Amino acid sequence: MPLRSPMPDLVIPNISFSDYMFSNLARKGNKVTMIDSSNNDNQYTSQEVRENSRKCGSAFYRMGLRKGDVVATCLTNCAEYTFLVLGVNACGGILTTSNLNYTKNELSFQFKQSEPKFVFCNSENYVKVQEVCAEINSVKEIFNMEEQPNRKTFSQFLAKGNSKDFPLGVSVDPDNVALILYSSGTTGLPKGVMLTHRNLIAHLTICEASFFWSRLDIVYLVLPLFHLYGITICFLVLMKGSKIVTKQRFDSKQMLQDILKYRISRLIATPPIILAINQLSQEHGFKVLSLQEIDCSAAPLPESVALSVSEKLNVKIKQVWGLTEAAPGSRHMDLNTPVLSIGNVTPNTILKIIDTDNGRELGPNEDGEICYKGPQVMKGYYKNPEATAKTIDSEGWLHTGDIGHYDDNEFIYIVDRLKELIKYKGFQVAPAELEDVLLRHPKITDVGVIGVPDPKAGELPKAYVVKKDRDLTEKDIHDFMKEKVAKYKYLRGGITFIEAIPKSESGKILRRILKESEKKRILSKY
Repeated sequence: MPLRSPMPDLVIPNISFSDYMFSNLARKGNKVTMIDSSNNDNQYTSQEVRENSRKCGSAFYRMGLRKGDVVATCLTNCAEYTFLVLGVNACGGILTTSNLNYTKNELSFQFKQSEPKFVFCNSENYVKVQEVCAEINSVKEIFNMEEQPNRKTFSQFLAKGNSKDFPLGVSVDPDNVALILYSSGTTGLPKGVMLTHRNLIAHLTICEASFFWSRLDIVYLVLPLFHLYGITICFLVLMKGSKIVTKQRFDSKQMLQDILKYRISRLIATPPIILAINQLSQEHGFKVLSLQEIDCSAAPLPESVALSVSEKLNVKIKQVWGLTEAAPGSRHMDLNTPVLSIGNVTPNTILKIIDTDNGRELGPNEDGEICYKGPQVMKGYYKNPEATAKTIDSEGWLHTGDIGHYDDNEFIYIVDRLKELIKYKGFQVAPAELEDVLLRHPKITDVGVIGVPDPKAGELPKAYVVKKDRDLTEKDIHDFMKEKVAKYKYLRGGITFIEAIPKSESGKILRRILKESEKKRILSKY
């Protein structure tokens, strides 16, 4: 039998995401709810977040944004992210987010598919965005977040709006798409995950019941807001009336200073962040009395690290699990959940484990692919029905690509990944994408990419390469990749030249054999 949550199902309001958030913000009044620590500690009350978001909605509507139109962001973390999300959604538009570190090729791929009408970026990547948008016919205007001469800026955009002229007459169906977030999914090249207004409200409603935060909590967020987890946490705090401190980039020493300065009680982290905290505590020793809980996501956290940090800092460590396609998938109970478990099933969600060979449903303590249903499951992949059908089956089950099991107490454990994605410091790296790029090199005949374990980053991309030209060097390949992909996709795991890439009869790369070869190479050193 499929697993259900030990909690009763929750009511998911049947309204638009912007209406849902505006009504919540209106009840919170003038309490400071957001601090932009990377921007002069700018503070915003719930009322100011609401008013600025409505101004954004008014500005977009005046500029011609209508239902189904897309707005793109390529931004560092900032308070304005929330204004843009709600402003776009209030007009019935769709927001798509992108990584600030994307190369022109990667950004062009996303923009050509999503066809944004307006784009918001930072000064540091303005020229890159401008060059990409010059080839995208849909783009009408680009706005720079910082004040810059001869550029249209966010402040000029916001000045176009007036909360009194907010598009009150716009009716948004909760099943309309609100966000398109690009993810590599279970396999292959990046795909646009379509999340509806209902999906987003379900995310927040379920998270509110799963994260045991109070209105007095102060949450520190350095995870990027172009990721679903970052967006969800930010809006969850706004909805609960707690306080969130956002940071543009992670710096371990700066983060510790911020925890002390703002009296942070909840830290949203990934394994590399927690590893950095662990190392600093070993080297220098410190106490942060305000910190009560660290929520870890993106990749499994080693048990030894979790126990070490928990003991040294006297904090609770919770492992959180979900996908861009459907988050959250589990909830972490306070005291009863084992350290390595991701918790129980979330409310409104049904989960099952299936045999990867025949699809048979498995029982307790049997490893298989985790599948689940719920109101948080995406609508599908944008303009990609084939990929959607491979991920969501005819009965509505989302196939996660994660291998795991549940124990006799229905606690869930992730043990491996069926999917081929490499997780580098929480970022998803698709081997197929790197292979596609490498095969464009004129001196490469064939290639296979795998992830190799790394104690700090989780995994590092490594390439096995078949030369076409004997003069090809590792440096040649590294230099080639630097021009083609974002930094987190660099081949930090190394390059090995081999005679042939192992493949199945159907032509699929046998990454298992490459990984076994890597293990033997590592063991031979000892």
